[in-house]
Amino acid sequence: MNSIKAVIYDMDGVIIDSEPLWRKALIHCFNKVGFDFTQDKCRITQGMRLIEVVEYWYAEQPWKGPSLEEVEQDILRKVTELISEKGEAMEGVYESIQLFKTKGYKLGLASSSASSLINVVLEKLNITAEFEVIKSAEFLELGKPHPEVFIQTAKELNIPAINCLVIEDSFHGVLAGKSALMKVVAVPEEKYHNDTRFSIADYNLKSLKELKNVNFE
Repeated sequence: MNSIKAVIYDMDGVIIDSEPLWRKALIHCFNKVGFDFTQDKCRITQGMRLIEVVEYWYAEQPWKGPSLEEVEQDILRKVTELISEKGEAMEGVYESIQLFKTKGYKLGLASSSASSLINVVLEKLNITAEFEVIKSAEFLELGKPHPEVFIQTAKELNIPAINCLVIEDSFHGVLAGKSALMKVVAVPEEKYHNDTRFSIADYNLKSLKELKNVNFE
């Protein structure tokens, strides 16, 4: 069995409780352009890069007026403002980081979010220094569910993909981790605890606090 040498965290919904804030920002900004947006629509594209979310919904229901890039920037501004004001660490984040550090694992972060938002989150939670590699899929050719962001993070950590463990909350992220040939811990939001799609993950947890009970060797 391949032993774990590095852990790669997703950010939104794993490190910071930002998914409700993302949904609020998406609904606010899409409704401004005349789109009747809902919580359930938000969840369909959860885990994807913001520009891909905007493109996906524009294809479903094109709007007039602002360009896709303008809508993308509007959403990014809104979610950054909300996270700066209200963002809180997910339960068990700090304990999990300490747990993996005691085991001697390298730590990386691989997020679909823009680098500017990643910086805001890590500074807010005071954990920037904990990660050896911080990677945004913002400027990569393909975002999750494509595995590129995880593959690039593993390369920069100098650890083979098969020796990496990914922690994800979205199905797109879990799919990306598995496609990168990595072990995957799924920690979906409560609404999806019994969603069978997450059965492709190696471990399904309800909280990061449960990591201490898992033997990854």
